[in-house]
Amino acid sequence: MPTETNVLNLILNLGIVAKIVIFILLVFSTASWATIAERWRYFRRAQDQSRRFLNLFRTQNDFEKVHESASQWPDSPVANVFRAVYEKHRDAFSDQSVSTGSHVTHQDLVESVYRELDRASHVELAKFEQRLPLLATAGSVCPFLGLFGTVWGVMTAFLDISTRGSTSIVVVAPGIAEALITTIAGLAVAIPAVVAYNYFVQRSRHLGLDLEDLSTTVLNILQLRGRSS
Repeated sequence: MPTETNVLNLILNLGIVAKIVIFILLVFSTASWATIAERWRYFRRAQDQSRRFLNLFRTQNDFEKVHESASQWPDSPVANVFRAVYEKHRDAFSDQSVSTGSHVTHQDLVESVYRELDRASHVELAKFEQRLPLLATAGSVCPFLGLFGTVWGVMTAFLDISTRGSTSIVVVAPGIAEALITTIAGLAVAIPAVVAYNYFVQRSRHLGLDLEDLSTTVLNILQLRGRSS
């Protein structure tokens, strides 16, 4: 208990600069943990819904039924990409996608579908990576804020020594305490933010692979239908 009280007293008795640094770090910490919690819930929903959609997509040959079912999973990036592409290029998915006398070939339709798949995939990836820059910023900036507090605390300690003409621990301790507290606070904010950012980026890469798998499968099916027609 005495140790906890001493640490609390040190924080309360910090200089104005150190308190500002601690306040900024507290804001970063609150925003980072809120982002981590929100992204975690979203990623869990997206992963679960994407798995269900892909299971249906791989076992269902009727694109119309796949499209009707895709609306059940609004948080699935894979389902959203399929819906966007299907609704814009519904004719390309039909068995008679190219009418007689049309100047548009089946290959033209396939290429158009490919471009739409690429566009929709980038939109979903951008949505998936929303708020991650905040974690990257916290992970890179907060250690430097803590370092700033460290430098300021050490400078304060040396100024106190020169002003009072004493190297007593009583004179030096407050400045050193400011340095240590801001350093620890900066690392405490940055470490979870960096770990979470790397984790979410890795999850985004897995999503990218799912989207590539969907695009490849759709294009292969359309190419096969074009050859058989």
